Amino acid sequence: MVEVRILLPYFYTPGGYPLKVIAFVASPRKQGNTDTLVTSFLQGAQDRGAETEKIYLYDCTINSCQGCYRNCWLGPGDCTRFHDDMNHLIPAMITSDLILFASPVYMASYSSQLSVFFERCIPVHHVDLERKIIVGNRLKGKNAVMALVHDSPNPATADLPFRSLEHTLQNNFQMNIVGKLHVPGVRDKGDIAHKPECLREAFLLAEKLCYQP
Repeated sequence: MVEVRILLPYFYTPGGYPLKVIAFVASPRKQGNTDTLVTSFLQGAQDRGAETEKIYLYDCTINSCQGCYRNCWLGPGDCTRFHDDMNHLIPAMITSDLILFASPVYMASYSSQLSVFFERCIPVHHVDLERKIIVGNRLKGKNAVMALVHDSPNPATADLPFRSLEHTLQNNFQMNIVGKLHVPGVRDKGDIAHKPECLREAFLLAEKLCYQP
């Protein structure tokens, strides 16, 4: 079973340049079920001529946010406390046209590494602390796809993590959620291969989103 939701049929790049699609794999297991789903999605994007990149968050050095905020919120700059892989990951998102966030479900949430990553995305905001409003956001309007994979056969298992992920992307980062992939009932490495319809749907979703007439 796979659930796919498409909110926008396609979008354009200025001058007809190839779309740039980036995917964040928030699973510690390479070539596992989440990773395999991402691969199918990126293949669909490549089929439409998009430039693609896959990033394994568990391979990245991402220090935990210390909650100082003022160092990154007072201006449209980057974190001044740490200089790690976030120095490259944030610009990669900013220059992308479509971003896939894919994670297994752990303890009724997306993975902890994805949470650490989102926390360190705070520098994309420029905040007026006196008025307590966001006056700048370098991810605003970016197109995003959510993908969750879990071992429970009950699709409702992903309801809470999907709501959390949607809130983070849509409310916190003001991104446009243009697609959703949900694959329940897979546990061991390779299980998703027994659900070819899931991989096909991921492929077709990327094709539709990257279609440029």
